Amino acid sequence: MSNPYIPQWFEIPAADLSRAMSFYSVTLSVPLEAREFAGNQIAVFPREQPGEPSGCLIQGEGHSPSPDGITIYFASRPDLAIPLQRVEGAGGQVLVPKTPIGPEMGFFALFEDTEGNHVGLFSPE
Repeated sequence: MSNPYIPQWFEIPAADLSRAMSFYSVTLSVPLEAREFAGNQIAVFPREQPGEPSGCLIQGEGHSPSPDGITIYFASRPDLAIPLQRVEGAGGQVLVPKTPIGPEMGFFALFEDTEGNHVGLFSPE
């Protein structure tokens, strides 16, 4: 049985949207598009095809950065070591270095962004 509930959208809280945009643009090497939505300032992560999962950085009432929230893992291909090397230079902190998950399961790492959120990376190699 397949899982019909696949995450489609995520929101990463930011206290300073410009600072968070700079961090993620540098770390993940992706352009972010800033806009206003429902009274909040957001910066949307790109997607290649309509309907693909995506998300945003969000600054506004009710959206507080925290190391205690859920953890989002970004898939990194081919190797998470590449964006992980950019974390500290962009103002974040590596919390868990590239770590094997298990035989043939890939690798993960964990970092703290400039806003205090804990975010992960995953790669098959």
